[in-house]
Amino acid sequence: MLSDLPSIAETAGEFLLPHWRRWHVGWGPPVPTQLSQWTCVRSSLFLARVLNRCGLDAAFQSGRPVDQAPHGLTTDFGVLTASGWVSHAWVKAGDFLIDITADQFGHAPVILTSIGNPAYRSGDRAECRLIPTASGIAAVDDIWILWCENFERERLLMRPIRCM
Repeated sequence: MLSDLPSIAETAGEFLLPHWRRWHVGWGPPVPTQLSQWTCVRSSLFLARVLNRCGLDAAFQSGRPVDQAPHGLTTDFGVLTASGWVSHAWVKAGDFLIDITADQFGHAPVILTSIGNPAYRSGDRAECRLIPTASGIAAVDDIWILWCENFERERLLMRPIRCM
């Protein structure tokens, strides 16, 4: 089932595209040129739910760097980009990390890497992580039924995504 991770992640990312646009419009200007920008928490919550529905043990992960966390912290968390550590969220499934909003940092739209990748560091305490908000969880809940309807249609059409 882990061999299906790339297909599932790409399909989930494609599904999210119009929702990213809608979320940005709802947040107000400016709408970024890279639609995945600022959507990592919601997108990762969504992907974890998709993977769990597919029978994979998946969990939301996140981190934020020292300069965005309370004083006294000495370790950076989040994702390491060309400009340094930034707050970010992704999903852990098995021995893999899956990031479906990596293109906001100039990377491929979907990153599938080992849990040992030093560019990703999940916060070890609440103050070192991004915490999903009630509105973010509600936004994922709102699109979940659309995913389920889409998934059933995709399954009937025998697309490569294979879930339970």
